[in-house]
Amino acid sequence: MSTSLLLAIATTAGVAAGVFLDPSLIAPAHWLAAVLLLFTFLSAARGMIAFARLFIVLALVPICALIAIHAQTRAEHPPLRQFLEDRIGGYAIDSTAVERHETPVEIEGRLTADATATDAGASLRMQVTRVSAGACLEPTAGGVSLTVTGVLTGAELDKWRAGRTVRTNATLRRPARYLDYGVPDFERMMARRGIALVGTVKSAALVQVVEHGSWIDEGAAAIRAAVRRAVDRHVGIHDSQSAAIAVAILIGDRGTLDPLVEQRLQEAGTYHVIAISGGNIAILAGLVLGALWIIRVRGGWAAGAAIVLLAAYAYVAGGGPSVIRATVMAGIYLALRLIDQKTAPLHAMSITLVAVLIASPLSIADAGLWLTFGATAAIVAGATIITLPAAAWLHAPSALCLASLSAEVALIPIVALVFQRITIAGLVVNLAAIPCMAAVQVAAMLTAAADAIDLPSVARLAGWTTHAGVRGLTESARLVDMAPWLTWRVPPPPMFIVVSYYALLIAALLLKKWVRPAIAAAVLLLWIVIAPGTLARTFGDGLLRVTMMDVGQGDALLVTLPNGKTLLVDTGGVSLSGEFDIGDRVIGPALRARGITHLDYLAITHGDPDHIGGAASIARDFRPSEIWYGTYVNNHQPSMQLQSLARKTRATWRWLLAGDRLEIGGVELRVHHPGPADWQRQKVRNDDSLVIELRFEQVSVLLTGDIGREVENELIPTLDLLPTVVLKSPHHGSGTSSSDEFVEKLKPRVVLISCGRANPYGHPVPHVLRRYADTESRVYRSDLDGQVDLTTNGFSIRVETFTGRRVPRA
Repeated sequence: MSTSLLLAIATTAGVAAGVFLDPSLIAPAHWLAAVLLLFTFLSAARGMIAFARLFIVLALVPICALIAIHAQTRAEHPPLRQFLEDRIGGYAIDSTAVERHETPVEIEGRLTADATATDAGASLRMQVTRVSAGACLEPTAGGVSLTVTGVLTGAELDKWRAGRTVRTNATLRRPARYLDYGVPDFERMMARRGIALVGTVKSAALVQVVEHGSWIDEGAAAIRAAVRRAVDRHVGIHDSQSAAIAVAILIGDRGTLDPLVEQRLQEAGTYHVIAISGGNIAILAGLVLGALWIIRVRGGWAAGAAIVLLAAYAYVAGGGPSVIRATVMAGIYLALRLIDQKTAPLHAMSITLVAVLIASPLSIADAGLWLTFGATAAIVAGATIITLPAAAWLHAPSALCLASLSAEVALIPIVALVFQRITIAGLVVNLAAIPCMAAVQVAAMLTAAADAIDLPSVARLAGWTTHAGVRGLTESARLVDMAPWLTWRVPPPPMFIVVSYYALLIAALLLKKWVRPAIAAAVLLLWIVIAPGTLARTFGDGLLRVTMMDVGQGDALLVTLPNGKTLLVDTGGVSLSGEFDIGDRVIGPALRARGITHLDYLAITHGDPDHIGGAASIARDFRPSEIWYGTYVNNHQPSMQLQSLARKTRATWRWLLAGDRLEIGGVELRVHHPGPADWQRQKVRNDDSLVIELRFEQVSVLLTGDIGREVENELIPTLDLLPTVVLKSPHHGSGTSSSDEFVEKLKPRVVLISCGRANPYGHPVPHVLRRYADTESRVYRSDLDGQVDLTTNGFSIRVETFTGRRVPRA
């Protein structure tokens, strides 16, 4: 095994330990590093070079762990966050405070990316340098992501360019956290990417450019703006999404991409082609070296010129993580080729990995890092092991097939772990997608260049070629529509399974007796793909389980019936960013973490966004057998979209009305509300919510949606509940529900309140909590407890929470 590969493994192990393990476990790292460095010195002094190399590699593990811990501490506790914690409170990453901060603070800082248009207005990323919480601006540091609301013109967006210094008044808050098992900690994820806080600016008029960037920043921004205009002019006339994809491939700007197009490419396994990465940089490097070769610039001069041009391209493209990784890898490879003409690609890749992880330890938590290096290593290994056909005309297609197969085998566990998806469509689709991507990149470059030097005929032809290449890319992804079985969702595999798979794969590549580790790796891969744990869930355990998920200010409640069948009631909630899909990003991962990949029933109590918001992605990914709804609302787009998905997935659509009774999974389900509508609804009403009772032995679970006092009063004389009552509090514990009479009638033993941290409505209100306290109910809240799991055998009840908060009987 080469020294560079050993260094890469040691660096990766150390950085991973520092980022993912509890800091208390890394406490002895200082002493361990000192001891190993001492052994290195003693071994070298005695001429034991082999031992010295071994000890220096081992010492790299604790050293890198310490570097990573320091980087993580700085990311999670930047001066900006600490400043606001000291002045206002509730901003520290470990704070349990739930205050909502409505007062804007004045901030000034440097834009780290060009502004992008969103449904809400515009998005700005900014490195704050000064902040004021009521007094004068004071020095600080920390990254923020801002949403500027309102209708914005292109001129306003264009003036917010990377490198410029802006000043504004923004309402800052901590990023949303969803405390559910299987759901990532988004606040820490954003901190690792340099975003400490998020915020809102009420108007573009409040964002003032106080200083332009350096000449290099302004030049790079001007080039990006010119590229966008040229592509929009010559490609956008054919199709706006063709222009959006061309801009994404050329300069990495994905701000105008249609989410449905992104989803289709993800399902087809070809999303990587629209992100600037190794393939794009390799094509550009090839074009540069080819052009230099034509003009007789070769050898070291060509390599040096290529490095400079690649670095300039990376800077113009915005310097994103994937761009930097690919550029550094290409630069190191070209530089090493200058020194040693026989440098292996694996050697350059190992050195690049070490450089990237030491320079940016937190990038180890970025899935893109492992997708990039995993695919590259797999392709290099595949090319080393397998001999291509002798026929020259078969070389290119065979190499493409080999690269696609190698990358798929290497990346399936990572994709399953991070994205919870298995896609084998990419094996075929990449054969068309990669050549199309190359054509789009080259044609888009020609489009921008021809437009810049005023060659309209050339620009139009290149623009049409770009559009044709994009169409080939997107149309190839339709294979998934024709054969949906080529992609499916899976629960994230256990980490020890993933680590064991890669250990066995490496052993199979390095050992002479490779058969046994290869077979063992194949078995683990099959286990990841099939996910046998999902099959065990279908039999049930005879218990009724009710799980209130933490979806912020919304509702999503999972019922697992005694026979294993599943019912999801509502798919909240409301995200402060319209581009954040609660169903796909929160509820879906939480369900798959429990081994659920298919729902038997999906019930939507009513059509408010905090109840139906994630329904489309849930219906698409979990394909419920039946979808239940209450009152019909005329021209209500979310429910119409859900009905369309029900037809597409062949789910049975059922309108539930008061008086309906179902026997499902050993539980009696009674519908208490709504009754038949006496007029056609033109808008969603809280009082039209479904009210469902689940009856199991001596326990009634009453799910009430957002009903108010009027409906509660109608229900009081009709409810015939079992001795033990579990109540999902109406309307998130608002003051318009949970009347004295209703609470006194039910006397619930357990109350579940789904509400968002620091929500603007003050839910749950204090007098409602007092009513529950007067009936000695145990109250569990998603804002304080996170995910709440209630289990009953029909007689006794056990409740567990994500945070472990102790909830005594009132």
